[in-house]
Parts: sequence; C-alpha cells; structure tokens
Amino acid sequence: MRKLFFGALIIAACACGAAAQEPQANANANPPAIPNMGHKPDGPNGLGRLDARVFDEAGQPLAGALVKLESTRTDGFFCESWNSSDEHGVAVLPPIHMGSLRVTIKAKGYETQKLTLDPATLGEPVRITLKKSD
Repeated sequence: MRKLFFGALIIAACACGAAAQEPQANANANPPAIPNMGHKPDGPNGLGRLDARVFDEAGQPLAGALVKLESTRTDGFFCESWNSSDEHGVAVLPPIHMGSLRVTIKAKGYETQKLTLDPATLGEPVRITLKKSD
C-alpha cells in the first residue's frame, strides 16, 4: 500500500510540474529585451563602445548592415572599429578611445548613412534608420 501511495505521489508531482510550464508557442511571442552594451567614455580620449540598433523605414531590424565608427582623438590619434548587425539589427562595436566621432552605416539595397555622434550619447543604444535606395 505504501508503494502505491508513493507511486501516486510521484505521478501527481510530475503532472503538476508539467502543468506549470508555459507552452512553447508563448515563449517566443515576447522575446526578452536586448540589453544595452554601449558605454560612454569618462572623458576626452576615454574608452567607449557603440551599441547601434539598425532598422529599415518600416521599423524592422536590419541584419547584415555594416556599422563603422571612426574616432579622431584630441591627441592626434585616429581609431576605428566596425561590426555587422545581427538578426535583431544590433551591432555592438569593439571599444575604442573616443574623440570626434563619425559613424558610417551601409547595407545592400539601402542608402549609405553618415552621422556625427556625441560621445556622451553612447551610454544608450543609438537607433539608426536606413532608407531603401532607388
């Protein structure tokens, strides 16, 4: 009788655990937010990192966009870093020393965009929208 009781208890525990799990379809309905990987420099020529979010005009993430950051420092040195956006439109560039910043974004079928950035804005992701080329 004890064996039957413990067997029923184990089956009931397994059934409760399975009922508590979310269906697989709902797990992908709301993907988790992508964390910010950007970092603003502490001062002139300090290390910083660009977290670029690239989208098309419809607001859809744009994969495969090349994001290139050029930095002309106050001490005369030039630094650059680049990366391509992933399926979420995110391109996190390697850290470099920040000075005067210029970013170039290129993607096949879209107009190349060139922007000047303030290093102080790199504490948050930089949203970039590309227009289709004619």
